[in-house]
Amino acid sequence: MLKLVLKYGLILFASLATFKFLEYQFFSHKMSLEIYLIIISTIFLILGLVVAWYFKPTKVIEKEPEIDHQKLAEFSEREQQMLIFLSQGYTNKEIASSLDISPNTVKTHLKKLFDKLEVTNRTQAVAEAKFLKIIK
Repeated sequence: MLKLVLKYGLILFASLATFKFLEYQFFSHKMSLEIYLIIISTIFLILGLVVAWYFKPTKVIEKEPEIDHQKLAEFSEREQQMLIFLSQGYTNKEIASSLDISPNTVKTHLKKLFDKLEVTNRTQAVAEAKFLKIIK
C-alpha cells in the first residue's frame, strides 16, 4: 500500500512541477500561448490514453453453450419451434400467427412440450430447456 501511495504521490508531484514550469514559461513571456496550449493539450491527451488503457475492461470470452442434440431429438420440430418462441417471450396468439396455426393448436403443442419437460408453465419450460441444453 505504501508503494502505491508513493507511486501516485510521485506522479502527482511530477505533473504539478511540469505544469508550474510551463506556467512560469508562459507568464514570463518565454512561450507563446499557442505553444503553451499545445503542450498542455498533448499532456492531457497522453494522460487520457494512459488512464483509458489502465482501466480498460478485461474481455471475458464465454464459451457459447452447446446444444445437446440427443435430447433435442426427443422433441418434434414443432415443439422445438415452440421452445424458441417461448424463450423469446411470444404469446400464444403471436406464435399462432407466426406459424399459421390456431391458438388452440399452440396450446396443444405447449401441453405436450410441458409434459415432456415435466413442467407446469412457460417460464419453467424455458428454464428446463436451457438447463437440459436444448436451447441457448
